Amino acid sequence: MPPPEPQHETLQATGARARLARVYAEALIALAAKSNETDTIGEELAALAGGVFAHNPTIENFFASPAVSAKAKQQAIAASFGGVSLLVQKFLGLLNQNRRLFLLRDIAAAYAKIRDSESGRIRVTVRSATALNESQQENIKNTLAAKLNKQPILAMRVEPELLGGLLVQVGDRVYDTTVRTRLENLKNYLLTSGNHGA
Repeated sequence: MPPPEPQHETLQATGARARLARVYAEALIALAAKSNETDTIGEELAALAGGVFAHNPTIENFFASPAVSAKAKQQAIAASFGGVSLLVQKFLGLLNQNRRLFLLRDIAAAYAKIRDSESGRIRVTVRSATALNESQQENIKNTLAAKLNKQPILAMRVEPELLGGLLVQVGDRVYDTTVRTRLENLKNYLLTSGNHGA
């Protein structure tokens, strides 16, 4: 489970955090589009936010902490993220200058959402009891593409406790055909029927 987001009371309370993250994401997309690098920049941003920050709370807390000077953070950016593109390095510097590095994961999520919308893509989480092979995944993609009229990007999760079947989440919608749920429904039905019989 990822570490909790760094808190910023004013932005969290008013919902401005998400709006501000979107503003930064839109600005970065506009800059990346000038050099045809929107997807590349998005991948770098996702790698930083999801790979570095999300799995290293110490690093995230360092960059989010108001107690750490902007100069120290800038030095850390230069030392740690020299492998990313110049645009992303400059963007991190801008966030640091504006004391908004704590927004990085929010910005990465907003960036991905905007790019998915522009490109006709949709993120789908597929949970199954055992790993699905390429053919099975392709069948799921084709079925969802026909149903949603969008290009599904699958995130596969193996959860043995599901016993069988699939749990497919598309945004807020969940399609549940798992054996676990069927058994639970059957148990509830039998319990209800038993109560009625009494």
